[in-house]
Amino acid sequence: MAQREFGRGRRAVRAGALAWLLVLGWPLWSLLESEPRAGRVVWAFGAVAVFAACWVTVMWRMFSGRRSLLPAVAGLIVATLALLPVLGPPWAYVSFVFVVSALATSLEGVAFAVATAVTAGVEVVALRTQGISFGGIWWVPVAVAAQAAAVDSIKRMGVLLARLDAAHAQVAQLAVENERLRFARDLHDILGHTLTSIIIRSQLAARLTRTDPDRAAREMTDMEQVARQALDEVRLAVAGYRAPALSEELDKAARELRLAGIELKVSPADGPIPAATETLLAWAVREAATNVLRHSRARHCWIGLRVDAGTASVEVYDDGPPVGGVRAGIATGEQAIDTVVTDPGADRAEPCGRRAGSGLTGLAERVAEAGGLLEVGRPASGGYRLYARVPLADAS
Repeated sequence: MAQREFGRGRRAVRAGALAWLLVLGWPLWSLLESEPRAGRVVWAFGAVAVFAACWVTVMWRMFSGRRSLLPAVAGLIVATLALLPVLGPPWAYVSFVFVVSALATSLEGVAFAVATAVTAGVEVVALRTQGISFGGIWWVPVAVAAQAAAVDSIKRMGVLLARLDAAHAQVAQLAVENERLRFARDLHDILGHTLTSIIIRSQLAARLTRTDPDRAAREMTDMEQVARQALDEVRLAVAGYRAPALSEELDKAARELRLAGIELKVSPADGPIPAATETLLAWAVREAATNVLRHSRARHCWIGLRVDAGTASVEVYDDGPPVGGVRAGIATGEQAIDTVVTDPGADRAEPCGRRAGSGLTGLAERVAEAGGLLEVGRPASGGYRLYARVPLADAS
């Protein structure tokens, strides 16, 4: 989300920077109307070209992560001073907008305030030297101060937005980590005591093998029972994670996506869904919501449920852009999976493309067992889409 908005903002600012260069046509036209000598025209156009190059350099580098803006800013200021006696008052009236904006990219606080005051003073002195009356000068310091305040406010807002984006990313990561910790804690609570008991009894049985074989046999029998009990507990725990309730998964997705700054809209089904089918759809919602939370950087997410005469389906899609070559956790490398299709007549799911994540692979296998269809990919409108359809009769 933030990366897409940042890219749009960067393009808008750069386009605006180029558009502002059109203002330079006024002082140049005023110069040509005065029928100056050829040398004066060459000097003016050469200095304006340097000025424009420095301005474009400052605006481009401001969003490229580079810190070497001072040479370009210094070149812009030198070109501005060189053009003041050549282009006259029109140049003084327009040049401060560029100078103040360029200074804001490199200076902060007191330094920026001092530089702004110096800019206003130079503009006033240049206009007075060229014979402009007080009525044509008094508003210049006010305009310079207003320009400085506006640019500084925009700069501070950009910093705050960057911090907010970092906070959203951290919240999303913490939500994922908390879920992992919960699963790890539950498994530890289930198996920790049981495995410790098995280790102790196995050590005792090993010592009793020669001195008391009967007791050693009893201990090993007891270990088998404990191990079977632990296996049953693990199966119950795993079944609890793999067979979630659809309503719970929708509520959980809404909470976690909201924490990450992603708006979720749910379109409920227009009819009842059988329990077995609901389990598969709930698992699809969990997998899709996890991928949106961890990878999509989307602003909006939509979940649609539908039931007809013979099938139930869920569709989850978002408006997030691709991030670093990895899209929604589907694959790694230069190209992500475009589609994952399950064949009802096959024993397993068949991904079309590159490697799929383990979550999608497991989901595809479950949908295939039910005779359903799973599709994931990038629709033409952008974002990412997961669609799962399960036959009601087969699922039940």
